Parts: sequence; structure tokens; C-alpha cells
Amino acid sequence: MCPALSSKPKTTTMFKSYLTVALRNLLKNKVFSTINILGLAIGMAACFFVFVYVNFEQSYDRFHKKANDLYRVTISYSGSFSNLAPMASNHPAVGPAMKKDFAEVAEFARAFNASLFGGASLSYAGDKAGKMVFNEAKMFFIDESFLSMFSFPFIAGNKNALTEKNTIVLTEKTAAKYFGKANPIGKTLSFNEEIPLKVTGVLKDVPENSHIKFDMLISVKTLAENFQYDNWTWPEYYNYVLLKPGTDARKLEAKLPAFADRYLGPVMKQLNFGCRFHLQKVTDIHLTSHQVKEAEANGSERDVYFLSIIGILILLLAWINYVNLSTAKSMERAKEVGLRKVVGAMKKQLMTQFIFESFLVNLLALIFAVLIVFLCFPRFSDFVGKDISKEFISSGLLNQFKFWITIIGLFVVGAFVVGAYPALVMVRYQPAKVLKGKFSQSAQGILFRKSLVSLQFVLSILLIGGTVLVYKQMSYMQNHDLGYNKDQILVVKAPASFDPSLGSKIVAFKNELIKNPSITDVSGSTDIPGKAIIGRNTVRKASEDETHNFVTFIQLTDENFVNTFGINLVAGRNFLPGDTANFLAQANNPRVLVNEEVVKALGYKNNEAAIHQPVMFRLGNFENKGEIIGVVKNYHQRSLKEAYDPILYVRPSGDQWPYLSIRVETKDLSQNLASIKTAYNNIFANTAFDYLFLNDFFNNQYQSDQQFSKVFNLFTVLAIFVACLGLLGLSIFVSRLRIKEIGIRKVLGASVSSILILFSKDFAKLVLLASVVAIPIFYFASNVWLRNYAFHITPNWVMYILPTLVLLMIALLTISIQSLRTALANPVTSIRTE
Repeated sequence: MCPALSSKPKTTTMFKSYLTVALRNLLKNKVFSTINILGLAIGMAACFFVFVYVNFEQSYDRFHKKANDLYRVTISYSGSFSNLAPMASNHPAVGPAMKKDFAEVAEFARAFNASLFGGASLSYAGDKAGKMVFNEAKMFFIDESFLSMFSFPFIAGNKNALTEKNTIVLTEKTAAKYFGKANPIGKTLSFNEEIPLKVTGVLKDVPENSHIKFDMLISVKTLAENFQYDNWTWPEYYNYVLLKPGTDARKLEAKLPAFADRYLGPVMKQLNFGCRFHLQKVTDIHLTSHQVKEAEANGSERDVYFLSIIGILILLLAWINYVNLSTAKSMERAKEVGLRKVVGAMKKQLMTQFIFESFLVNLLALIFAVLIVFLCFPRFSDFVGKDISKEFISSGLLNQFKFWITIIGLFVVGAFVVGAYPALVMVRYQPAKVLKGKFSQSAQGILFRKSLVSLQFVLSILLIGGTVLVYKQMSYMQNHDLGYNKDQILVVKAPASFDPSLGSKIVAFKNELIKNPSITDVSGSTDIPGKAIIGRNTVRKASEDETHNFVTFIQLTDENFVNTFGINLVAGRNFLPGDTANFLAQANNPRVLVNEEVVKALGYKNNEAAIHQPVMFRLGNFENKGEIIGVVKNYHQRSLKEAYDPILYVRPSGDQWPYLSIRVETKDLSQNLASIKTAYNNIFANTAFDYLFLNDFFNNQYQSDQQFSKVFNLFTVLAIFVACLGLLGLSIFVSRLRIKEIGIRKVLGASVSSILILFSKDFAKLVLLASVVAIPIFYFASNVWLRNYAFHITPNWVMYILPTLVLLMIALLTISIQSLRTALANPVTSIRTE
């Protein structure tokens, strides 16, 4: 029993001994301890932020209780429609038909944006403040089942809030906008000044991590009398299905080709095209779906993958620093190890001592990392443009046992791994040689340390190269010639209204604007650059049958569109005021413009050959025989990620434009804007004046890319900083190790510059060696990444060499900080050292 009773005091004594030695060593080597702790703290904090960001990106739509069984039904085309990209939206009849045909489908819900009708506004007559009118971009018509399939929590009302027609559910933020602090339930809003909507529910604001974001939801029954919702000819609806628990989605998807043939077989045969329906898990949409007509700009699984790697690399760089500095410092601790062995210390005890020191350093680094996270978390959310901190706290991760076990496990494994190798190196020292002063580092140890430094350089080159690549591509997309002039264009959204006199009011507004000498052009159109054109339908040569149809985007514009946007007309002429077409009746040879993509798809040998050629295109309820009167040069309707869209332009007989684009001088912009607003309010009384600048609107398409670029650059800088800390530590150690040698060299006449070269050349060799490994990897990775963009930069040799030169400069500058100090020291003092 006695040994057992004495084991606890013995263990406590050993722990105190280990702690005393560890603290003494940390305080004795303050510079190296600071470098190790700071590097590890930054590595841990950066890794945590990457984890939080990646976790947020992967958390989209996982808050829905039935998320595992929720799917969106998308569509893709082949045959004569193969030029049409896969679409997130689908035919309105798909959901009801799937529920009827497949026992695996428990429920369906459809949603479509109210702005499909050309605009959407809500107004409230007001109790005291007077009438309020707002144009609403995030207003959706939905089936009532949407509220039970998805888990958007109610503040007031319940999932049955939209069972009746003329009902609307608002988010908390929207309810406050219209009603302030008053209870909105039972109050009436007006949709487009025409349809009354009773407020029957209030939802919490849609979470940031939802693939579809809305401010209000309207019962689809509201428009049932005016619209046919069970047709197969208007694929503008998001179709969601809820599968019964345990359903194999892949097996159900295998049945969808036959399903498509059953309902669309005749028309597919007639028009020589094929279509396929796909089941897309709702939780996969944000990171994996990049189709036409997405509800929101989605993230990128590729970007999340890259950031995950960067987070791991930063921590890896910090660990490499620790291993390098610890093994480099092993020479200074060789006598300590020798003496310990002579007085009877066992290898196990020595290993425990050095691994304990590693745990202590990592623990101190973890404390500083927590402090960094606490101070920077709100700023990080602002930096990435998403409220990540709020979502992380509300996600419940901090209360999950698995999360803490993972964190603790990574800490323990990391501390053990980075401490094990230096400990193993030091316990192998032979006490007799060490105490006689015959100890020297092994060639294997030096080679291993150089290999780790080279690995740091390889990673740094790749990260610097990635930063340059992302910056160049972002700059290219923002500054590339789009084929039109998006600067100095103010876009005013026309009132969303069923007013039959709206067209004449728009004409009056345009005429009023032209009186302003600062306004050179005004154009009305159904769409503007920076978004996918809503209208799409078939076109073919008039001499060919329907099997030669292909799908083109159809833009309705006036005769000022080409001039207002500065689009180049490469053949034929522009619209004249009389080139109008009435699509409410069978039109007689409406005149059309096409872009070069349509000319190519129709098979004409050049642009001039297409002029005056008859084409058949479908719009509205009729197929129209049109005449091509002009060809416009291709321009980028959407971002440079996408190829050129084929576009056919038609001048309709009316002027009910949803968008009015105004080319205005920016010299007195505030005054001109006030003048435009006054003219608008005089003509469109009691409507919302809503405008945007086209260059900002177009660049919004790159928001997710810009966020990725910012985050990538931030963590690259942190990675380089951590690597530089390691270099600084090594250069300090090497300087101390060779201080006597440097003193002798200076006495013999060596210059400061020659000593700097002496210090730098070994590191320079390692940088050049690392570039041999890194450049081929960077070449391959850059080409893979650029394939995601239809239009992208072409990397040249400078881009591949530049990261090496930048790293070389950073490395030499870091090394020179300490080397210069050593080189300038008094040689007499240096020689007397030891």
C-alpha cells in the first residue's frame, strides 16, 4: 500500500519539475517562445475562422426540419435546345404531376417571383402616415404547402396562413417597414395597385443561409383565375418535392426520363429536342448549383474546398515553424540533455519533458487564439459580408459534445505531433560526446529542417500565386470590354401596375427626361444587362421546319436601346419608330434585330448574309414570321462566367416597359437625379421611385467571387506572415550560431554586403528549389480554376515567375532584419563570445 500512497506526491513533484523546466526554457528564450506562440495562435485562429466560414457555407438550408427529404426539380435540354443551359426553374405542372404519378412524393410546392409579370409593388394606405408604396424584388407566389414543407418559423400566424386567396405573409423586417410596431395581422396591402392582400402571418426574417430569400409570400390562389398553373409551356417556377422518409432519390430520378416522355414526348418529337428532369437536394443547392434562373447567387463548393485547404496549410505552417525552431535550438539544449542522462534521466522522462513543453506552448497559443477570435469575430463577419458569427452561435455547435471533442482532439494530436520529433531528436544525443563539446547536428537533421523550410516555401508560392491569379481574374472581369457602355447609365424601374394608361405615361416621362440637356438618351426595355433575360423561345429560318428550332433569349426594346447602351451595330440598321409588332394578334412580318450568336446558330455565313432574311420565332400565343433588319455585336448580357447569350430583339407596339435606362451626365449627378425624381413623381403619382446605377448592378454578379477573393487574400497574408515568423526565428538562430564566424570575417575585411549574401544564399537556394516544385502545381491548378469562367485571363510566364520573386523578396527581407544586425555588430565583441 505504501508505494501506492506515495505515487501521487511523486507524480505531483514530477509535474512541478516539468513545469518549472518548461517555464524556465520559455523565459530564457523569449524571442523564440514569442515566435512559436504567436505563429501557433495565428494558425489556430485562422483555422477556426476558415472552419466557421466553411461550416456556414455548408449549412445552407439545413435548418429545415425535413431538409433530408426536400428536393428541387430542375430541367436540362438536349437536341435542338442543347444551347439552353440547365435551369433551376421548371414547368408549373411538374410538381402536381409528380405527386400524382409517384407514391414516393409526399408533397409538392411551387414558387415564382412576382416580378415575372414585369414588376411588383406593394402599397399600404396607412393609418396616419399616408400611403406608402414600395417596389418589391423578393415577393413570391407560392403553394400553401410551401409553409409546411419548409421550416421558416412564424412570429404570428401558422402554416395554414395561405390557404385562402388574396392572402399574404410578411417577414418581420417587412412588417415593420409597412406597419411599424403595429400588429399587421388582418391589415390589407395592395399588389400593383390592383389586388388586395390580407396579412395573415408574420415570419422571422429569412436566415442568411437559405438558398431562397424572400420578404413576402402570396397565396398562389390569388391569381388562379387569371393564370393556368398546370401547364407544360412556361418553365419559370421553382418546383419542390418532399419525398417520403426512406425514399432513395436516385431510384426515383431514374424514373424521370419516362415521366418526361409521358408528358412532353409529343412536343419533344415535334421540335426535335429532349429534356430531362433532375432531383436536386435542397441542402446541395448553395454550393453545387449554378444554373440559369437561380433564386440567389450561390456559393462555390470549389471555393470552400480551397479555403479548407488554406486553413489547414496555415496551421501546418505554424507547426512546421515550431518543429524547425525546436530542432534548430536542440544544439543549445544538448548539454542539458547530456547532463540529465548522466544523472540518470531515462529516455521516457526526457520525451515526456519535451512533449510537455510542446503542450504548454500550444496551450498558451490556444489562449491567445481564443482572444484573437473573440476580438475579431464581429469584424470577420463584416469583412465577408455575411453574419457568420450570429449563425455560428445560433447553430448550437457550441453546445455539442462532438464539437468540443473534435477541438480538444485536434489540440492534443497537434501538440503531440509537433512535440514528438524535436523530443526524439534531443533524447538521442550521446552524453559523452555532448559533454566533451564534440556534438554537432546530423546531416539528416539539417536535411529534414531544410525540407520543412522548402515545404513552407512551396506552400507560400502556391498561395501567393493563387492571390495573383484571383486578383487578375477579378480585375479582368470588372474591366473587360463588355461590348456596351455601362457607365453613366441610370436605370429607373417603371411602376408595377395594371394601369392601362401606363404606356402613355412612360412615353410622357421619356419626353420629359429628354428636355434635360444632361440626358442624352432614354430607352425602355424588358431587361437590362446584368441579369438573365426573362423571355426565351424558339427561332429558326423560315425555310426550315420546327425540328430546326433552337432556343434564344428574346428582348423587347425600343428604337433607342442600341444608342443608349452604345452597342455596336455590325450589319443592317436599327429599329425605326414604325418597326413595331403586335403580339396580341397574328403579326405581319415583324422586324427584328439579332446578335452574332443568333446569326451563327441560324447558319448564315456572315452577318451581312442574315440581313432581310425571314425567321420564325415564337412569342406570346403565336409563332411569328419576322425579318432580320440588323445584327448587333455580341455583348455580355451576364457575367464573364457565362458564354455570350443568343438574343433576338423585338420592338413591340406598346411602351409598358419595366425598365427605363437613362444615359446621364455624372458631373452634377445629385442635381440630375433630383430632376429625374421630380419628373417621375409628377407623372407617376403615389408610386415608388426606384432606381439603380447599371455599373453597380452589373458588378453585383461578382459578389460571391469578390467575397471569395477577399477571404482568400486575407488567409494568404496570414499564411505568409506565419511563414515569415518561422524564417525570422531561424535567421536569429543561425545568426547566433555563426556570430563568432562573422566576427572573424569582419576582422579579415569582409563587407556587410558580403555577410548578408552569406546569410541569404542558403535560403535563396531553398526558395528556387521550392519554385521548381510549386510552379508546375500552380500551372495545373490555375488552368483547372480558370475553366469555370467562359471568359478569363491567359496566364503568361510572368504570372508563374512572379510568386517566386515575391517570396524571394519577402524571405530575404525577413532574413536581412536579423542578419544586418549581426553583420553590423562589433567584431571584437563577437569573437570574445563563448
